[in-house]
Amino acid sequence: MDFGSNPMLALALTLPRIAGAFLMLPLLTTETVPAMVRNSFMVSLAIVAIPIALAGAPPIEAAGTAHWSAIVIKETFIGISIGFCYGIVFWAISSAGVIIDTQVGMSMAQIFDPIQGHQTSLHGEFLSQFSTWLFMASGAFLVFLELLMTSYTVWPVMSFFPDLRMSGMALFVGQFGYLMTAMLLIAAPAMVILLVIDLSFGLVNRYAPQLNVFALTMPIKAWLATAILLLMIGVFVEIVMTRLVDNSGLIEALKHAFNAA
Repeated sequence: MDFGSNPMLALALTLPRIAGAFLMLPLLTTETVPAMVRNSFMVSLAIVAIPIALAGAPPIEAAGTAHWSAIVIKETFIGISIGFCYGIVFWAISSAGVIIDTQVGMSMAQIFDPIQGHQTSLHGEFLSQFSTWLFMASGAFLVFLELLMTSYTVWPVMSFFPDLRMSGMALFVGQFGYLMTAMLLIAAPAMVILLVIDLSFGLVNRYAPQLNVFALTMPIKAWLATAILLLMIGVFVEIVMTRLVDNSGLIEALKHAFNAA
């Protein structure tokens, strides 16, 4: 029996990788896209990917539940790895906004981020929405889909678990390193200026203690933080585009991590 005579099995084996990738990508969340629309979109992608995913696959042999479960787990793992590598830039930019708001003193003004599905600060929400808009408007989403489809030719569905080498774990460690580095570099200009403002008003409070320095610093720091973020829009565009559009390095890194031929 081949996959052509069992399309539901072909769909069930192709869908987990796509679902795992979108699970990690903070884009199609239940707060922004209805579950019916999101699930229909992923199923449609899986149907399109079936000819690529199962090209050259051997005929289906009699196998137990454990065999099919292992393949589904493997597919989900590969999808999560791809989605994680793409979603890391969204978390870095959003976290930078949270750090800036903490320095300003606006961390108590928490709002719900529908993109990532959790509470965040005002500037964190602004940067999250901006990076998501840029991801969709720039064509990076199409590049993500291309990478997802290409992964089926690198790691076929019917192959078993990728040979994950310990040296390949450096890829995932490097992703966390990128998260911390990008987060601090994005927030650094605003943090330095806000620190100078704090030191300046500290001197003012030292020589004029009758002034309510806290009431003065809050609006000034809030306006300055917003102005700095607006001035750095070009930097955000470069960071997002460099990270999301250039997928050649990512596919090679994943091939090395999974020891693919």
